[in-house]
Amino acid sequence: MEYQQMYFYIQQLEQQIHYLQNEVTSLTNRLQQLEGQTNQKTTIEKLEYHFDQLKIERLDGTLHIGVTPEELKQADDLSLPIKQANPSPVHQNLYQYIDQDLPSYIEQLEREHQYPLEEDYRQLLLEDVKKQLPQRISFYEQQQNPASTQYVYSQVKDELMRGLKKWFDQQTKKE
Repeated sequence: MEYQQMYFYIQQLEQQIHYLQNEVTSLTNRLQQLEGQTNQKTTIEKLEYHFDQLKIERLDGTLHIGVTPEELKQADDLSLPIKQANPSPVHQNLYQYIDQDLPSYIEQLEREHQYPLEEDYRQLLLEDVKKQLPQRISFYEQQQNPASTQYVYSQVKDELMRGLKKWFDQQTKKE
């Protein structure tokens, strides 16, 4: 009886070895198929950027378009020189207005809307207004030829005041 049991056991082991060999062969073929697929390169035909739909509040760093990382390592300095322009009288007057008079207007709006701001947030608001100033001045200078300093100054100042009032209105509506 022992001989038959041993024979039966060896047959089972043979079948299992045969099954495992087939499984290894199948997995090897499958792995080779997958590796063959990853060697194919992905091609991107067209990229469309819609920058007009973005609102960027702060952008820092350097963007190198068309430069590979290897080329970037070899390059010494790819930056452009920054022009230092003298600000126009309109710029100077508006920056002075923002620094001296606008904080009191913001405090007045805080009281009217009963929406007090922390000093850090108030400074952040003033900095944001300053960042937008060159574009707004340019906008009003292009509207009137020749642009008078007083016209541009009053338009930008009124816009600042309306914008801040509207911002406070929106903040109090959220609450």
